[in-house]
Amino acid sequence: MLLRTPLWRVAMRRSACVASIGVLSACTTVSNVDSRQDGHLTLLSRARWSLISWNHVRTVGIKDAAAYCKDQDKQLHVVAVHTNGVWGATDPEIEVVFDCY
Repeated sequence: MLLRTPLWRVAMRRSACVASIGVLSACTTVSNVDSRQDGHLTLLSRARWSLISWNHVRTVGIKDAAAYCKDQDKQLHVVAVHTNGVWGATDPEIEVVFDCY
């Protein structure tokens, strides 16, 4: 006998998943893209809470840099990623240095 999950249960699980993704994205801010003196572009990705993972902050910064390049019909080339902060004590900050080709 095959038991089917009620549709409202599936809808609730999907809503919870979407809500958790929204909360994580609201935990990170990304600066505007600036150009450096050496010709590369840069942006800062910062967590609003000290317990947000470094990987999440880095991923958000790189995705924003990729979106910036995509808006110009170019591809992202990451030159360097610099980290700042102490996990659990200060808010993580990631500087993404990149070019668009």
